Amino acid sequence: MNRDILRQISVILITIVTLIVNGLATALPLNGVTTAKLSDSYWIRFVPAGYVFSVWGIIYTFLIAFCVYQALPSKREDPRMRAIGWWFVVGSAANTLWLLFWHYYQVEVTLVMMLTLLATLIYTVITLVRIPARTIAERLCVDLAFHIYIGWISVATVVNVAVVIFRHGTFSDETAILWTMALIVVAVILALSQRLLRRDTAYGMVIAWALYGLGVKQVQYVTNEAHLPAAPQLVSFASMTAISLASVLFAWWLVDQVRTLTRKATA
Repeated sequence: MNRDILRQISVILITIVTLIVNGLATALPLNGVTTAKLSDSYWIRFVPAGYVFSVWGIIYTFLIAFCVYQALPSKREDPRMRAIGWWFVVGSAANTLWLLFWHYYQVEVTLVMMLTLLATLIYTVITLVRIPARTIAERLCVDLAFHIYIGWISVATVVNVAVVIFRHGTFSDETAILWTMALIVVAVILALSQRLLRRDTAYGMVIAWALYGLGVKQVQYVTNEAHLPAAPQLVSFASMTAISLASVLFAWWLVDQVRTLTRKATA
């Protein structure tokens, strides 16, 4: 079989497997517990509210679009699809394995899977920037898909690390709050650096979405779950940081669009 056709088929198959396993994780659920319930069982500060995880619906919608796009006969020998196709297969396999290990409480192994997925996404995004898209359809089905994906996985990796630390150490809540604030600052730096270096707005917007949900989660700990004491300073810091980050990114993107239109009008 032609190697390009094999790559296209492999991308389709791993996407189907990933979607099925994610569906079963909720429908069965795997090991008798849902993914959301498992997340709630770890009482850590750096974790967003449950509704934030709905971003997976957006991610999988875009990844299905990518799957269809790369399967087109005209894309069989496309340099971009060749460069990222097998990395997508490896990353999706890691994504699927992460879910299985997560449901069976193998937290340390999930971190290995998460880091593997993050590494494939970093390579993919760097490659997509190096080889620019040629059409709007390609930007939507390929570039935007992976920029949103890596934004969420960047946050998810930090959460995964926090869960591992939670299982193996004991820290005062004051220390946990300070570390969470520090991680929020790191997340903002990552978001702004990607916008500056690669004009990547989607990446930062996903981080802003997660940070706002982190503030909401702190309120839920007190009002609904009563697992951790109130942390009003963290709620305010996370919420205001998220709103400020989203506002800056949107304004930055808007200025770029105006400049682009102005250059075209004067050309």
